Amino acid sequence: MKENNIPIEQLLLIKEITPVNILKLHSDPKRVKELKAHSYPTKITRLTNSNISGYLKTDFGVYACQFDIDSGIQCSCGFKNGISDNFASDEFSFEFCDHITSFLMYLIELPNKNFEKYVNDIIPKSIKNQYILNYLFEKGLVIKEPDGTIKCSQFGKLIIRLYLYPASGVLIRHKLENKEINSFQDLIKEAFDILKLENRIRDYKMLNPILEWADEEPIDLILERYNAMAGDLYSVRDNLERVITFIGIIASNLSMSGSDLAHRLPYVAEMCETLRIRIHYGIREELFDLVLRLNDVARARARILFDTGYHTASQVKKENYYVLNQKTGLGINLCKKIIKGTKK
Repeated sequence: MKENNIPIEQLLLIKEITPVNILKLHSDPKRVKELKAHSYPTKITRLTNSNISGYLKTDFGVYACQFDIDSGIQCSCGFKNGISDNFASDEFSFEFCDHITSFLMYLIELPNKNFEKYVNDIIPKSIKNQYILNYLFEKGLVIKEPDGTIKCSQFGKLIIRLYLYPASGVLIRHKLENKEINSFQDLIKEAFDILKLENRIRDYKMLNPILEWADEEPIDLILERYNAMAGDLYSVRDNLERVITFIGIIASNLSMSGSDLAHRLPYVAEMCETLRIRIHYGIREELFDLVLRLNDVARARARILFDTGYHTASQVKKENYYVLNQKTGLGINLCKKIIKGTKK
């Protein structure tokens, strides 16, 4: 695989895999060279928006080959879709027969730009279902029963319930099992990796702005310091909050599954819930009670209340609104709303 240099985002179906890389993945390089030397006579017999069919004449006879979006890959020699009894084993790949390999090489090398569009569209789609099946087995999202039936694993069911990309769920599990997540900075960095995998972000330039936002740095100063747009920061914040929520849920589930990491995953889950609130509201933990329980109170007003000596919502609720106005400088009508209001 390293020699063939196939991008991982194509293997994981994050990007559509190219016909050239499909040939690399499913054909022996030595055999490809030998087949190129033979140059079997080949002809295309059918071309539609979903099917490329043809035949090639070898020393042992004529073989019909096809790439079809609905029915997959087939050859009259008996090869069909690469599906065998081994698809649930450790081997991710399967190998084309010589005829499919030769036919695919012929299609790739045809010097016709219009035809190339059909090849680039149909070939990946004709093999996509097999990739997905192998990937789901390999990562434990589906399992095979003794009677041959296939069913979703507990982890697979969790990914479905979360409406999460399988590749994202697998990466989250990998990070929880293999990475040391001991701080909010560690957690945000790992969450950024997930967003990058999903193509939600291109780089990590919003990492420090988000950290400063969660530390109550004024938004205007953050935007000026990093030459950023408010919309970009809020978009990354919302996506980050979503991913951190998923990390926390998966950590909780793994901690109850008998995992060797069960002793530290509950701590990661708690950290996720705390960080989720900090990122959503842009506040430190000491302001949680004020922001979550008081009406018309966000990060700025909560900080004013806290610095004035009101550390809990109960303290504020018991106060006279004239006194609250005098101590905090907040408007008298606003103080009435804060004291009398009910958090929705």
